[in-house]
Amino acid sequence: MLLAILPLHATLAAEPLVIAAGAGYKRPVVELAQAFERQAGIKVESFFGNMGQVMAQAVQSERVALVFGDQAFLDAAKQLRFERYLSAGKGRLVLAWPKGRSLSQTGDITQPAFIRIALPDMRHAVYGKAAAEYLEHSGLGAQVNDRLLTVATVPQVSAYLVSGEVDAGFINLTDAIGVRDRIGGFIEIDPALYGEIRIVAGVVEGRSQLSGVSELAAFLETPEAKAILARHGL
Repeated sequence: MLLAILPLHATLAAEPLVIAAGAGYKRPVVELAQAFERQAGIKVESFFGNMGQVMAQAVQSERVALVFGDQAFLDAAKQLRFERYLSAGKGRLVLAWPKGRSLSQTGDITQPAFIRIALPDMRHAVYGKAAAEYLEHSGLGAQVNDRLLTVATVPQVSAYLVSGEVDAGFINLTDAIGVRDRIGGFIEIDPALYGEIRIVAGVVEGRSQLSGVSELAAFLETPEAKAILARHGL
């Protein structure tokens, strides 16, 4: 489900900078936007969803200047083209579990107690694709395929982990850090077992002159922005 546009401050002047982002990156994008507003005085509006929803919204609204997500997904997009990419770091896959459960290694999900294992939709969420690649390359897929529960986005997997409705779930490190006090724990997956995930802000073709784009590009190179991204596992 696509989340509504979130105005961060209603009092700033000039046209707002509009950013669309994968739902799994809501926390860092919101924090970056707040810091950028304080520094540049330019209002930011953001909306979040799975990448299929995000791309559809960016096509429909010419106000969307940047799309924040996996570069490979943006490169392959047919409905939008991007003039350039602003680097935001590398995405990392983790296997998490709810309170009351415990994993010492990822292979433990083959145990009978792990009946429901959630992952994001691999068609529209890069971490769903990464989880599928990991399960295939690790040899665990054949043992747990009938226990997999596919949901739309990373935050939905996290919500199931927090509520205890699943026994384990694949999410990104960014979301795992955000919910770590409300889940049992997580293990980072060996990045050699899934494709590299480059997280970028793609500048939509023909929209580089929209308000705030050049200023945000400069801001992402600052120590403050890099510290925010690192704090969120990027």
